[in-house]
Amino acid sequence: MESLSSFVQSPLFSRASIALAGLLALAFFWWRAGSIHSVLDRIWRLIAGKADVHDPVLKALLQESRDIEKFQFIYRLKVETMNEMRELIAWMATHRVGMSKLQTMRKWIDTTSKEMIRQPPKHYVPSHLGLATLAMIVIMGLGPLAGSHDAYLQMRASKVWFKTDAVTVKAPFEGWTFRQDQCASNRSVLARITGFSQSETEVICDALKNDGLKPLVKQTVEFQAWTGIVGIAIALIFAFTNLGAAISAQAANRLRKKLYTAESKTQDGSTDNHAVPAPAETKSAPSPRRRRSQPPGP
Repeated sequence: MESLSSFVQSPLFSRASIALAGLLALAFFWWRAGSIHSVLDRIWRLIAGKADVHDPVLKALLQESRDIEKFQFIYRLKVETMNEMRELIAWMATHRVGMSKLQTMRKWIDTTSKEMIRQPPKHYVPSHLGLATLAMIVIMGLGPLAGSHDAYLQMRASKVWFKTDAVTVKAPFEGWTFRQDQCASNRSVLARITGFSQSETEVICDALKNDGLKPLVKQTVEFQAWTGIVGIAIALIFAFTNLGAAISAQAANRLRKKLYTAESKTQDGSTDNHAVPAPAETKSAPSPRRRRSQPPGP
């Protein structure tokens, strides 16, 4: 007998997928280019046909908008006008800075400034490296949770945490453990070791005996796995975002140090070379002594 899926399909899901993919593509274009003028121009052509703009000023403005969008979409460098784009390209040629290096420090590029690269704050790099390290620690903590076969549970009354696979009950860090066969002995000893109340110990032992923990363990393990996966994904994005920000700021600091330190040295050298030498100290000639007049003889 053939399966039901060979006869029945969900057209709603396929259409929703196409619409979602279109929205994601539009959002990606907007994020890269900074605007959607080209998309709106395409929509205009679909509605109004090939009706073109005849005013030369408006035509030049539309062309400039498309050029800026293309530049920002390809390189992800923010510019507002064509003059800013030309100044940036000329600055790159003057200082021999490649496009890939410029893209690394795109956050710190300011086309309205003469220096073209802003100075990152003093503690920007170490603070973002610290946040990335913190995110990696969170990932290391969520890894065991996502791949664990044990359900992590807590008693309502005693607030004691434990983990179990429906066969063995253990402390979260393996401090104590017991199985169903150990429940046959003195349960008050188990209560003292685990920290459970007497009634909680009775409930856990009965659940182990009757497989009453299996549905709860299965549901909890699935929830833990999805929680761990989502948490790891968020922490990874957070870690890579902060790591990229630190790398970008460090690249900006190095380029500023390289460019402006060299310029200051050049300016200092040229100032020393063109300095007017101080006139040499000249010794004045000693003035001749006046002869003492001799008194006339008798």
